[in-house]
Amino acid sequence: MAENIEAQIRRILNEELHQSGTSNGPVAGNGHNGIFKTVDEAISAAKIAQEDYVDQPISMRNKVLDAIREGFRPYIQSMAERIYKETGMGTVEAKVAKLHNALYNTPGPEILQPEAETGDGGLVMYEYAPFGVIGAVGPSTNPSETVIANAIMMLAGGNTVYFGAHPGAKDITRWTIEKLNELVAKATGLHNLVVSIEEPSIESVQAMMKHPDIAMLSITGGPSVVHQALISGKKAVGAGAGNPPAMVDATANIAKAAHNIVDSAAFDNNILCTAEKEVIVEASVKDDLITKMQEEGAFLVTNMNDVNKLADMTIGPKGAPDRKFVGKAATYILDQAGIHYTGNPKLIIMETEKDHRLVTTEMLMPILPVVSCPDFDHVLATAVEVEQGLHHTASIHSENLPHINKAAHRMNTSIFVVNGPTYTGTGVGAAGAHAGASALTIATPTGEGTATAKTYTRRRRLNSPEGFSLRTWEA
Repeated sequence: MAENIEAQIRRILNEELHQSGTSNGPVAGNGHNGIFKTVDEAISAAKIAQEDYVDQPISMRNKVLDAIREGFRPYIQSMAERIYKETGMGTVEAKVAKLHNALYNTPGPEILQPEAETGDGGLVMYEYAPFGVIGAVGPSTNPSETVIANAIMMLAGGNTVYFGAHPGAKDITRWTIEKLNELVAKATGLHNLVVSIEEPSIESVQAMMKHPDIAMLSITGGPSVVHQALISGKKAVGAGAGNPPAMVDATANIAKAAHNIVDSAAFDNNILCTAEKEVIVEASVKDDLITKMQEEGAFLVTNMNDVNKLADMTIGPKGAPDRKFVGKAATYILDQAGIHYTGNPKLIIMETEKDHRLVTTEMLMPILPVVSCPDFDHVLATAVEVEQGLHHTASIHSENLPHINKAAHRMNTSIFVVNGPTYTGTGVGAAGAHAGASALTIATPTGEGTATAKTYTRRRRLNSPEGFSLRTWEA
């Protein structure tokens, strides 16, 4: 009973704080729907909110998540359009599918069921407890999708969230956070479960990482920001770079492989880190695969001078893809390169050697080199080499089970897709259908793999040598 009274007192103080911006404890500042002027104000508000939220029953967590899932439903199309307008990357259709995936394929508290062991020595129970305030950073390639998926996972675990927006998608990220808080507050009366600041910057992300009230970090972004998280001294979940190869052996259904590869590599103009970035194929079926990929909407660049022109144009002097072309349509890239084409191709393909820059660079645009190998052993060895030990994502198209098993073991990636498009590895299915739990944070460097609510909880062990009984509780 005393705990209930304390929770009620904290709730009253939190509501007064939200209205007046003052408190005898940590100062949250005058935020609006989770958006504050400074990092300190935002994190303070999230800490106050978490101290109340942690005492709420699981039913309240479900109520929060229901408010998010149902509240955003009418906005999915307009959000996709706003993301495309602000970032200039990908396609509206793909963003609709990714938003559906984030909202409705991300598991909540239902996967946090406690485990119990009993015997003569009493009872041992393991339960999943929150960290506190989690500091998250998202990419411009999936801004609203990452906010929503992270919020669902982290709130399901009883945490609150400070979200560091990418400056290249700050407007839609801010709108998403404000709308999320508005929906949650209306449904539950809880405020500031997800917070951010008005003007995100690299400096604000660094300040967040060092803040003493941030209990752990979850970073979905480039190698530099992931590195900063890993050396922060805090528990970190890091989603790093990838360069996913798609392997095709001589036993594959070539028509199906061509369809899946083109469909997936062209999805959202290839900005997904899981998307096929190169094809490694057995020589005996290479010509058939390329022909069928062309039938699926790929444009084959046959002139090596044009291939090198594409590489010179789309890869910057430091070896990274030029942001001017990241997530842009295949036709835009071909037009800028002055390469003539017919129709409306959605993917650019070409034959190259395994060490070509278009193979070794994570392009994040609809350019897909094809590398030929004499047999499956060479296909697999080449795939391992060009994936560069990132252990992110790989796929195989094959009807040979030993080949599939060997490839899965040797690639050792967080996501491995067999005879399908790699976007299914993120939870996006055909025409946006359900394809498993969403995976928008893929923690390869830190080893968690595809993140869920469990990723953002501590596994706590409770021991009771006498066991649990009514008599124990009554005492």
